[in-house]
Amino acid sequence: MRIQKRKLLYVFLSVLLFAAVGGLSGFLNASLEIRELPGLSSDTGKERFRQFDVAAEYLSRQGGSGQLVEDYLYHNGSLSGNSSPCPRFSWYHFLLSERQKEPYIRAFETILSDIRCFPVQKDPAGKESLTFDDSWGGARSFGGERHHEGTDIMPSNKERGYFAVVSTSDGVVEKKGWLKLGGYRLGIRAPHGAYFYYAHLDRYAEGVEEGTKVKAGQIIGYMGDTGYGEEGTRGKFAVHLHFGIYLTLDGEEVSVNPYQVLRYLC
Repeated sequence: MRIQKRKLLYVFLSVLLFAAVGGLSGFLNASLEIRELPGLSSDTGKERFRQFDVAAEYLSRQGGSGQLVEDYLYHNGSLSGNSSPCPRFSWYHFLLSERQKEPYIRAFETILSDIRCFPVQKDPAGKESLTFDDSWGGARSFGGERHHEGTDIMPSNKERGYFAVVSTSDGVVEKKGWLKLGGYRLGIRAPHGAYFYYAHLDRYAEGVEEGTKVKAGQIIGYMGDTGYGEEGTRGKFAVHLHFGIYLTLDGEEVSVNPYQVLRYLC
């Protein structure tokens, strides 16, 4: 009887030791992973965030920026539609500090807090359609070697001015006028700081001027094909809207991939 009790005690102690070793191993692994996470101020962290690899399906079901950031960091800056959330009961969750999360939370909130609607109004007649692909970062050559800093929304109807362009957020018109690359363009600053850029417009909506306050869904212009030359240049490319998202990271205004945001707004 005494021998049997001793065996049970050994088994119990072995289980405890195994659990303790496993827990310590998990703690050490999580500590190393979290220590190696790139901060948003690092080149790696900034570049990953700018790619905005957060699937639209994921954005539609995430429950707040804090959880979004934990999941984003847990998956090393990439969230597909099937990504599982960071476990609530894991060393990773408990060891991830607010100091590490806070810059990412602010950056996500800057982009996501104010977006309300897709930047092109649907065809009232229901006949024409819109398409877009993930072209952010693609090579461009006009004006010198450069990279595409937005998403092009292409209409099935190539008529200039057929589709109305609307503000995707509330905000203030910060820039209006001609740019050689962007043609007739508008830049709207949203309340949380994101800068939404609308380029290649055929014309502006009446009353839209620098300093004008706009509401999400308000018509601000009409899709066109202006740009790539002196003011008034048209026809250098197909009619479309170039939509861009910019925010400030470490005092520098940088572009962020709008593709998944647009999919989320569809």
